Amino acid sequence: MRRHHPFRLDLDAPMTRPITRPTLDTLQAGRAFAALVVLLFHVEITLALPQYLGREIHPVFDMGYSGVHFFFVLSGFVIMLAHGRDLGRPEAVSEFVWKRFRRIYPPLWIVLLAMLPLVLAAPAVNHNAPLDPLDLLSAFALAPALHEPLLSVAWTLRHEMLFYAVFGLIIWRPKLGLSVGAIWMALSAVLPWLGIDDWLRFFFTSQHLLFGFGALAYVALERGWVRLPRLTLFVGIALFTVTWSIPLLKLPLNGVIGNWAFGLGAALAIAGAAAVERGRGLRTPRALAFLGEASYAVYLAHLPIIYLAAEVIDRSAVLRGLPAPLLFWSVAAVSLAVGVAFHLAVEKPLLKRLPNRSPLRAATGGALP
Repeated sequence: MRRHHPFRLDLDAPMTRPITRPTLDTLQAGRAFAALVVLLFHVEITLALPQYLGREIHPVFDMGYSGVHFFFVLSGFVIMLAHGRDLGRPEAVSEFVWKRFRRIYPPLWIVLLAMLPLVLAAPAVNHNAPLDPLDLLSAFALAPALHEPLLSVAWTLRHEMLFYAVFGLIIWRPKLGLSVGAIWMALSAVLPWLGIDDWLRFFFTSQHLLFGFGALAYVALERGWVRLPRLTLFVGIALFTVTWSIPLLKLPLNGVIGNWAFGLGAALAIAGAAAVERGRGLRTPRALAFLGEASYAVYLAHLPIIYLAAEVIDRSAVLRGLPAPLLFWSVAAVSLAVGVAFHLAVEKPLLKRLPNRSPLRAATGGALP
């Protein structure tokens, strides 16, 4: 019996401080890639569960969880791109906090509110995870936690909040924040090798280094260290692909080393692609750029739809008789379509209604005491 991987996209902020162009479409393409492979991973492992089709359909997507690794690296890069010039400016903290809140929480709250009655009626929709008032408060606040009571993919957002907290501290007090960040990264690099327990693993998972990889990729790009951008892009894609392939070839891959390899591959690919685009040597198809804009909505909405689609298939003898690849791609298409619809009908209009600038900054003139 295959283990149902816990879900752990970010779902980063708008890019408000570009390098030389109004936007870097390659970053949106990266978001699109990450969202798609995570979605396909979830379709594969859900339909392969014994209560549904009970067999693998496209095992190549078993490694699609690495889309999360790509998202974490992309998050570190994008936060530096958007707020790197704010470091050491305490008056910018409220703006940083507001933009993180505005981007992450309102769409999440809508999905969580929609999930609540569904989980109460059918606990299996979220793997029968425990549910009590403190769990609910934790889910809506994205506080540290060891399980997800409503939406299993929200685990990544809790780790995003840790990263944002450290980065906000760096903006406010750079020396203190960089010291805390360095200690956090060092412990996240070392402790996972020592067999740490669940709570220490939450705060010091090796995946936290991926945020640092992304931030360093931005620094390398900004300082002109990416001298051979096309080669850098190729090496990054090659490393990511080789790491993806190792378990598929039935070869062992240590979890920590896998995290680092995926992270380094993603960092090289992102830095290389951004450098090539900055030199106007790379164009991103509009469809990929749009899907990147919708990636957070797709990430939030796709898993419940996959589960509901699997239940419909399980209860229909006609559907169960269809070829498994047809069912796979149909479920993937439906879940993607619902995520895009959520982006267009809910997320995008909602963000337009929310002010771009921090209400706290407007009230206090932007400075923190």
